[in-house]
Amino acid sequence: MRQAADIAALAAFVAGLRIDDLPDEVVARGATILVDCVGCIVAGQRADELRALLRGDLARERGVATVLGRDVVLPPAVAAFVNGTAGTWHDLDEGNLHTKGHAGIQVLPAAFAEAETAARPGAELLLSLIAGYEVGCRIYGATAARLAVHPHGTFGPLAAAVAIAKQRNWSAERIAETIAVAGTLGVAASRGTLRDGATVRNAYSGLSGRLGFVALELVEAGFTGERDALGSVFGSIYGERYTGAEAIDGLGSDWLILRNYFKLHPSGRYIHSAIDLLDKIRATQDPLDPDSIERIDIDTYALAATMRQQTADSPFGTRFSIPVTLASRLLGHDRDITADGTAAFTSPAVRMLAQRVFVSENPVFTADYPRLQRSRMQVRLKDGRTFDAEAERIKGEAEYPHSRAELDQKFLSLVRPSWGTHAERALDDLRNIDRISSVSAFGRELRAMASE
Repeated sequence: MRQAADIAALAAFVAGLRIDDLPDEVVARGATILVDCVGCIVAGQRADELRALLRGDLARERGVATVLGRDVVLPPAVAAFVNGTAGTWHDLDEGNLHTKGHAGIQVLPAAFAEAETAARPGAELLLSLIAGYEVGCRIYGATAARLAVHPHGTFGPLAAAVAIAKQRNWSAERIAETIAVAGTLGVAASRGTLRDGATVRNAYSGLSGRLGFVALELVEAGFTGERDALGSVFGSIYGERYTGAEAIDGLGSDWLILRNYFKLHPSGRYIHSAIDLLDKIRATQDPLDPDSIERIDIDTYALAATMRQQTADSPFGTRFSIPVTLASRLLGHDRDITADGTAAFTSPAVRMLAQRVFVSENPVFTADYPRLQRSRMQVRLKDGRTFDAEAERIKGEAEYPHSRAELDQKFLSLVRPSWGTHAERALDDLRNIDRISSVSAFGRELRAMASE
């Protein structure tokens, strides 16, 4: 079937992509995203729910793809599901404000499982990650997404399928069919899961990898996709509109992967604006006694203002409330970035302090978003003193990046409980994934690290 022009262009781009032709900075960013995703996955595997998942029916599955952070192998589609679910558990995975999603964790679990199953070199894994990332970001970036829709699991199956197809060296025509099929396989991802602290939200990214494999099975069996699948699904279901010309504008020259962000705090990205401002004030007024605070007022852009609720309904929900997150930070409950949020959720002091944190949308700031992520804070003390801070960008954005040392330290803190003294070696290998001759052999090494 002849596909729409945007699908055909994206497929031709993927089919012709070669790692030697990529800009060095794109290759380096792809490797850093890979490191970030693996760290988040390994840490997430330690959650009680993930442990229980691996004790259920999945325990009877047999395969060759590694559950990262464990000495366990599963069929590739199942391993991609488990790893993708674990990777968003602490909400520390990278993302991209300019394209409204978290592409890395949607793509890496499927790409890793495919490369490991076929014993492909690390360079092919890295190239497929970059290809899936770029296509997924372009499609969702060209979507006027509905606020009610959570991006995880929407473009993810498509992006994961693209990465697998790239590793299998499929033709442009077959990749186009894959995009058309996979574009209609996403889940009805609800942003309400953030409001309620519902951990089913983490399974959306897991399903991205699993459904990516399903898409290729369907195409191999002869199934066909809708001609204008992206316009239909992203333009009418996930979004108010989808602009195909925007999705392919600058394809191959304007790399959206270079606009991504990395996170150091286990909370929704929009909350980081407020964390940065609080840290700026505390840097000049430390210690800032929580009992001395009368109120904290924050003016911010619309998406951040959606996280204004002063209570959380679950430990996971503490990650998606600005007032609760700031109260937790002021009271020292955020020192362990892999904590499950129970300490903050059950703390009467956190609940009381959160009631004194007020978040409002500033329409001017909203108009500037996402080019700028402007926020303003005022902390008023009971003695009448006030402290103010304002910022135009969130730390971790491409224009305001974290240092290499900070990102390395994040990775090591995430994986040391699982990989112990091997953590530094794992970091070096992942940073240089393009030098790995066989991802299958590398997977065996990672499982050995977890078994000690």
